[in-house]
Amino acid sequence: MLSRRLSLRSVVGRVIAVTAVGAAAIGATLGLFFAANTRLKEANADSVRAARVSAAAFDVRGKITELGSAIRGVVASPDRASIARWRRAESAWEPSLETLARAAATSEDQEQRTEALRFEIRLYVTDYGDPLVRIAQLSPAAARSSDANTEGSRRLQQILDHTDGVAQSAAVEAAQRSADASRLAHQATVAGIVALVLTPVLLILLGIWLARLVAEPLRQTVEAASAVAAGNFDVRLPERRRDEFGSLARAFNAMTQSLATSRRELIERAESLEQSERHKSELITMVSHEVRTPLASVLGFTRLLLERDVSEAERRRYLEIVDSEATRLAGLVSDFLDARLIEEGQFALRREPFDLGALVREQAELTLAHDDAHELALQLPDEPLSVEGDRARLTQVVGNVLSNAVKYSPGGGTITVGARASAGVARVWVADEGDGIPPEHREQLFEPFYRGGAAAAGIPGTGLGLAVSRRIVEAHEGHIGFDPLERGTRFWFDVPLYAGNGNGR
Repeated sequence: MLSRRLSLRSVVGRVIAVTAVGAAAIGATLGLFFAANTRLKEANADSVRAARVSAAAFDVRGKITELGSAIRGVVASPDRASIARWRRAESAWEPSLETLARAAATSEDQEQRTEALRFEIRLYVTDYGDPLVRIAQLSPAAARSSDANTEGSRRLQQILDHTDGVAQSAAVEAAQRSADASRLAHQATVAGIVALVLTPVLLILLGIWLARLVAEPLRQTVEAASAVAAGNFDVRLPERRRDEFGSLARAFNAMTQSLATSRRELIERAESLEQSERHKSELITMVSHEVRTPLASVLGFTRLLLERDVSEAERRRYLEIVDSEATRLAGLVSDFLDARLIEEGQFALRREPFDLGALVREQAELTLAHDDAHELALQLPDEPLSVEGDRARLTQVVGNVLSNAVKYSPGGGTITVGARASAGVARVWVADEGDGIPPEHREQLFEPFYRGGAAAAGIPGTGLGLAVSRRIVEAHEGHIGFDPLERGTRFWFDVPLYAGNGNGR
């Protein structure tokens, strides 16, 4: 998990990587300065050591020169004084050479040169000096021979050359160290100057990079959050990044989408509640109007029968009015019970096979039997139209559609009722020649208690007929709808055919 967080795709990982590169560059520059300083100190130490080696070599050179002068004095005059001088010179070079050996001890090459020089001096003393002194004491003429002097001069010059070589080697090594230190110091100086020049530029670039990497996404997030706080849930953050800000954007967008969905649902629920309250208000108004008229008729004619003596014909007419109005009240009660079933979303169906065509013929003739204002046109098949369903409920659907056709058709118009089998379903339709349904009322036509402009037009009803019909048809796994005509409207519904009679579904 930690490695995933610190990957180069994450903001933390990239910031750490950039910081590490910057720290490495600063560390390299400081390391270069430290190395240059160390080299300079070593060069200074080598210079001091070279000076000591040169001084010691110069002292040794003096002792060697004194040694040569002493041997020449003995050759020239082998007396006690000259021999004593030789003895002093013979022992005087050792301390100086020890000083040179200590000064040259830090360099293997110089140490080897010093030891070789020690061997040559000793060899000069033992192989040449001491024998020549004894020869001078025995035969001064033989000691002054040219061969003896030439050999002594050659050896002495060789020793002096080697002594100078030790000093020169120390000087050359010190000069090399000093040159290396100077070159490294120059490189460190150049690196320091480059670092001083590039640091402000890199800091500016780093600031711009951090602004694009962190500050800009933060600004966008703050603006989006402010927009959400102001009620704009449609704002979205770009999700193309694959770091922490990309995860934040995806989580933020999911949150705003959820908030937008919740707000939309709340608005829809509020509108539904508002519509429900409006329907309840309309229902109360409708009930007070629809119930009052038949109830007043029942009470009024019942009171006449109780308070007056009327003829048999009048009594029968009054009872027929009471029966008609009571039936009307019963229908209203049935509609209100159906409204409760709509709220529950369930109908208890008693399914059985029956001829839907015969039911349609029966309801059409019954509805229009006492209606002299409309003509009836039937378009029914000769063969049975068998379906399996609740006959009483489907009778209610056909009756509701026929009743609406009668109420909304002008006098003298024709009501066409038809049925047919097609593609495994039985379709029933009722067409009228009324004014049609205005477009603004079509979407809510099957909503409970919705009556459109019927109330204003004085057309009675509860606004439950079509809503109840839709629930009944859907409970039969069917569909209900309407088609606007050039003149009037055609309502239709489909229910599956009964499979037991070979029609299939």
